[in-house]
Amino acid sequence: METYSDTEQVILSYLRSHRPEECMLDKISRGTGKSRATVLKYLGILHARGLLEYTFVGRSKLWMVKEGAAAGEQAAPEAAPAEEEADLAALAFALYEVRRQEADLADRLALPETIVLTVTDDLRVLAANRLFASLFPEAGSLRDLLRPTDETRVDGALQSVRAGRAATVELDLREKAGVYRPYAVTLVPPPATGPAGCVAVIGEDLSSRRRTKRDLEALLYIIRSVGTAPDEEHLLEGTMTGIREKLAPYLGAAVFTPGGHPAYATFEPSADRLAAVTPLVRESMENLETATAGPLALPGIEGEVKSALAVPIIEEEEATGAVLLLLGSAASATLVESLEIVADELASALKMQRLDRERSEYVNTLLALNRLSGILNDAQDEASMLERSIEAVMGALGFEMGCVYLLDEADEMVPRVQRNMPESLRQMCLSGVFDALFERAFAEQKVVYITPETPAYAALDEAVRAQGVKTVLIMPIKIGGEVVGLLNMGSGREKRYMRTSLENLSSIGLQLGLALERSRLARELAARG
Repeated sequence: METYSDTEQVILSYLRSHRPEECMLDKISRGTGKSRATVLKYLGILHARGLLEYTFVGRSKLWMVKEGAAAGEQAAPEAAPAEEEADLAALAFALYEVRRQEADLADRLALPETIVLTVTDDLRVLAANRLFASLFPEAGSLRDLLRPTDETRVDGALQSVRAGRAATVELDLREKAGVYRPYAVTLVPPPATGPAGCVAVIGEDLSSRRRTKRDLEALLYIIRSVGTAPDEEHLLEGTMTGIREKLAPYLGAAVFTPGGHPAYATFEPSADRLAAVTPLVRESMENLETATAGPLALPGIEGEVKSALAVPIIEEEEATGAVLLLLGSAASATLVESLEIVADELASALKMQRLDRERSEYVNTLLALNRLSGILNDAQDEASMLERSIEAVMGALGFEMGCVYLLDEADEMVPRVQRNMPESLRQMCLSGVFDALFERAFAEQKVVYITPETPAYAALDEAVRAQGVKTVLIMPIKIGGEVVGLLNMGSGREKRYMRTSLENLSSIGLQLGLALERSRLARELAARG
């Protein structure tokens, strides 16, 4: 009979007792009280064992217990050929019996929260149960997992074992780089008739007992601050401040976007520091689990960074960012679990903030279209129309700078209107720094939308990024199917647009094109008298 860990039992029980539409990652996480990273890991384990299956509904997976998953019969071993030598047959049967007993013992030792292993007198691992092998897959010796301060305590326990007495000590075993999980470890000597030169080790996980009332109050405080933040800036600042004051007094911290850019940082994100931590952040987002490293040499960080944690921010089984903590000491498994819970709350809050911003920007595009329509229906002079139009669009969309370029008779791009353009950016426009983007807008005949989360942002000239430009919009001005100019705008804030918002922005270029065509026709008629 298969044995399941407590977490696996909770997940299986939830899936069996809830309707299919309630069996998505977010709802399983809330219903079981486990972090998304933890739930996602165990869903994968149960799926690999053939106990679960899923079906896609949009981008989300609906998980369910596979019918007949627990059923299955063990095939009987084939009979040995009759002509096989008697002694070889006896050895084969003996080997089968040993393997059967080994499998039976492995099943009996498959405890969900207890590690069991046998070690030599110098703590080299001889055999271990499945839990130990999964938690410490590369451990060749128990001594490799100890803190230096715990080695003397283990040596004292070994002296009791050599005297024939069992001994129990509380130890922190290194689960990952810089992350330790507490265990009550009992060392048991072999019986008088048992094998010599080995010691049985039984370790009970104490991490659930180590979560104090103060830890729970700290989590509640942080979750409340997440829910009341008015915008993304205050959300990230409040969350990281709460972690520093209530959970872990870190040396440095940052929150990274899906593209690997720091949206918030308590330290200057210089190129050398980002180069040191970015691999850890990407590892956590790619594997959807907490990644650890340490120690790290980071110049300019006050104090020695003995461990670093990167906790993924998970939404619908995809990483939408990561929280990075630089610590002056090793981290406990309890702290990691608390940080994963905080990351889940942060993911939900960031999603709501993003949706609010997208809705707000959508309304702004409608407002820009409305203002532009009023100007185009009223203005007669082309220069006045362009000046009033760019001011109205920039004001409605919240951009700080902008310009309009039109093709002249020689098909050269000529600046017609500029608003709040820094001299350095104006010179870049004239010197051809933006020519590649202009050519792209002409070729694709659609809005070019660039933010730090888009691949095109990295291709921007370094001098442009140094100006603090976070959003670039280039809207083709079209007459019929031909692009006759570009309306370009930039902002120091990252703006989020849905597909429908970008379609509205395309309409701005079409409206300007129609107005320019009317203006030129009016001039031609006036010239003919």
